[in-house]
Amino acid sequence: MYEIISSGTWKKVILVMFISGSILLTISYYDYTKLLTYQILLNSNSDNKENVSSANNHTEDEDQPYLVSSRKCNIIDIDPFSRDAKKYFQPVKYRSCSKNDLLTYVTKEDNIAVVHIDSEVLTQYTKSPISCCYSDVKRSNSTRNPDGSISLSLCKEFQENVTITQEAILIKCTEPNSQKLIYENVHTSVITTKNVQKKMHLFDNSSAKPISVLFVGIDSISRLNFIRALPNTHRYVEDNGWIPLKGYNKMDDNTFPNLMAIFTGYNQTTAYKICNPKAVGLLDNCSMLWYTYRDLGYVTGYGEDEAVISTFNYNKKGFLTKPTDYYFRPYIMATEKLKKIIVSSMAYCTGPETAGERILNLVKDFAVTFKNNPNFGFFWMNTFSHNEVSAPSMMDNKLLVFLKNLHSSGVTNSSIIIFLSDHGIRFGDIRLTETGWLEERLPFIYFSFPPWFKEKFSEEYKNFLNNVNKLTSPYDIHMSLQHLLKMSGFNYSIIPSDACPKCVSLFENISKERSCEEAGITDHWCTCAGYSETKLNSKVEQKISNFVIDLIDGIINKKIKNKNICAKYKATEISIRLGKKFSYKNISYALVLLKTHPKAVFETTISFVGDISNSTLEAGDVSRLDYYNYHSQCVSDGYLKKYCYCR
Repeated sequence: MYEIISSGTWKKVILVMFISGSILLTISYYDYTKLLTYQILLNSNSDNKENVSSANNHTEDEDQPYLVSSRKCNIIDIDPFSRDAKKYFQPVKYRSCSKNDLLTYVTKEDNIAVVHIDSEVLTQYTKSPISCCYSDVKRSNSTRNPDGSISLSLCKEFQENVTITQEAILIKCTEPNSQKLIYENVHTSVITTKNVQKKMHLFDNSSAKPISVLFVGIDSISRLNFIRALPNTHRYVEDNGWIPLKGYNKMDDNTFPNLMAIFTGYNQTTAYKICNPKAVGLLDNCSMLWYTYRDLGYVTGYGEDEAVISTFNYNKKGFLTKPTDYYFRPYIMATEKLKKIIVSSMAYCTGPETAGERILNLVKDFAVTFKNNPNFGFFWMNTFSHNEVSAPSMMDNKLLVFLKNLHSSGVTNSSIIIFLSDHGIRFGDIRLTETGWLEERLPFIYFSFPPWFKEKFSEEYKNFLNNVNKLTSPYDIHMSLQHLLKMSGFNYSIIPSDACPKCVSLFENISKERSCEEAGITDHWCTCAGYSETKLNSKVEQKISNFVIDLIDGIINKKIKNKNICAKYKATEISIRLGKKFSYKNISYALVLLKTHPKAVFETTISFVGDISNSTLEAGDVSRLDYYNYHSQCVSDGYLKKYCYCR
């Protein structure tokens, strides 16, 4: 029954078994090392454990990770250092505004702010004696456009120091004999006024103080460029428990509508109708949430580092009265009278300081001054980020030190800090790439919560964590700011967002099965479908080209009376990418990039049902992807400038 095996055969069997065992051992070791390597990489790149959502591990394709993955929305997670990004991104070193140290500095004690001349630094400027004078800076009293100008008092001489008594103070120092200007700067400080002092005692007898909110914003930085351009800052927020919203999708083109969605819950059309920023005084009567916080007893503050293109003043009239208790626009306008250094077409330096660092210093001053009182601060920076994808990298270490200072000074223990952008880069060569399309629509946003908040509002905090990998929008932040007032104990009734009635607070559990429509995001700005390059026949391409040209012509003709001042566009090149079709609706989308003569680059999202070749096309917004300022001087309307190429 048993076959006898010869000794030679046994040797062959043993040899085969030995070889087989060696191969298996090698494969096992390879798999183990590969797994170990993967785990090391995963650990080195993982988010803080609090940030992890089950959605992180859910993808439809192992080779294609998603930030958001559901039946209604799939947002691709692209490598920040992809080939597209590397081609256009190059880190930039920090640039100082002066070779010398600052000749003046501010001290604050017992609510008195004093500007001092630093005698130890003087020899860096001159070996001669100096004469210094100061001018008080005030906001204009004009009723026609008080945001449009400032007034300066006569320059009064002082010796070693001078007290700040107005909104800001302009310092000039000269050599008396030659009258040569050797130094000038503008200073301000957060001093508690009588009205603010009354607010500071409103909650003295309360068992729990209301929750403070601090916005720190940087214009035009996508989630991916935050990782790419600000690696030290990114590493800090990740290592210190700041929570991102990875599916945060802008709801419109630029800063104004995305911030108005946060403050009012309106889309741009309604915001212009109700709060028309082109008319003096209408923003003052707009139902912005910082007014609500102010009226409930919060100390409020607002500042931006660029007066001309600031959110409420670029092609707009701004405010009739100061919108917040501390309004730093007069200070910034005074700094812009100093010598400027222009970087990437922005006033990077105003005098001896960078405009961005001026805002960072204001944030610290405001937040530290009122860290023991309910406060609402909104601060925004444009000058080192707005125009170039690489430019923010020069401020990486400054931002890192700033965030560390907020922590060491106790601000992170007293306030919810919202560190965010409005959108990614909207112009330039990188914008014509796949990563550029995605980045423009997905700005970075992080939240820092005080430890006591996580304990006191554990259920709400848990809900927030569960929303990290879900589709969210600025309207959700609007709802969250209202929710915080209820959580603070106020008898406040939450009002649904006008533009997004289905949007909810981030402290509630947002549905995973959420579409862009349900988040208040229109088709053109939605990142849920993704797009793949496709080639259509010339007849269909011509149909789409004509449709887009007609769309642009319609925008111009609707807005302008003189039809002859804008050139007529002709299509020169078209690129069409089809989006994923979702099973829950019978609509398909195509992303169209159109190059024209005169030279311009437009982008729009068209929708259709069935076969694109014989369907009726529909579209909403049209983006302009190239720089157009030089070619749109013949029109003053900011919206029309995107489309009119002056003859």
